Amino acid sequence: MSRVLVIDDSPMLLELTVRALTAAGYEAIGAPDLATLNQKLTEGPFALILMDVNMPEMFGDDVVEYLRTVKGVTSKLVLYSDISEQELEAKVKNSGADGYILKSGGLEGVLGGVMGMIGAPALNIPVPAPAPVAAPAPAVAPAAPATGSGGLPKAPMAAGGRKPRILIVDDSEMTARIIEADLVSKGFEVHVADTADKATKIILKKQTRPDLVLLDVRMPNVNGEQFCRFIKSNSLFKGIKVLLCSGENVEELQRICREAGADGYIPKDAVMGNLVAKELMPPGAE
Repeated sequence: MSRVLVIDDSPMLLELTVRALTAAGYEAIGAPDLATLNQKLTEGPFALILMDVNMPEMFGDDVVEYLRTVKGVTSKLVLYSDISEQELEAKVKNSGADGYILKSGGLEGVLGGVMGMIGAPALNIPVPAPAPVAAPAPAVAPAAPATGSGGLPKAPMAAGGRKPRILIVDDSEMTARIIEADLVSKGFEVHVADTADKATKIILKKQTRPDLVLLDVRMPNVNGEQFCRFIKSNSLFKGIKVLLCSGENVEELQRICREAGADGYIPKDAVMGNLVAKELMPPGAE
């Protein structure tokens, strides 16, 4: 049996993890809360249940005891978190979980951990090559609101026949890693920077200068609004598009777009590969 249940209150991480496991050949199902978890348990047994440790209404290590003693679940129970490995080991020992997977390992870490726990998917389940993972997402603002189709368009070719370059500027390693993996799988050349200095060096070099920057607005070491102004006010960078990638409210993002000259914004909890591909598509292309 290759059924996996993923419990995580982050819509983005839940969708990405489920889709990555599905692409690898597992029958993966997601649950964002305890109520959904109980419902999914009635739909049949799972070989493994992967649960986020820190969620608003419950802790993953507490759920382990609940599943074992109350629900009588015999599945492999695995904790999943970005807390320290030492702390995770202690939680596994105290809760009786079967193991843990570090979120810092990204989707590859999840796939490797699941395979190590329950083995490769059943032979009767087709195992495709690693596929892009994405979720439907709202269209890039400030264009007229619309709902994305959730399709997975390939990256268009940039000038000179090279792959389009994208620079992700974000101080969250996990967020940057997830977005990077999604975009690379779609054919983009991706660079990542967690400080303004690193981002500036990438932009200044012609060999790494991006076609588009995904810029987090609020970071400890980078003022996204000022960095956007720096890009947009320099004629050397006039061909670079800037999309704000943020959890800020819409009004604030619209203000920054107007005043700093950003080309649009994308909610941070959206999977944005299809939106970026559309943004870089030549005019008139489908």
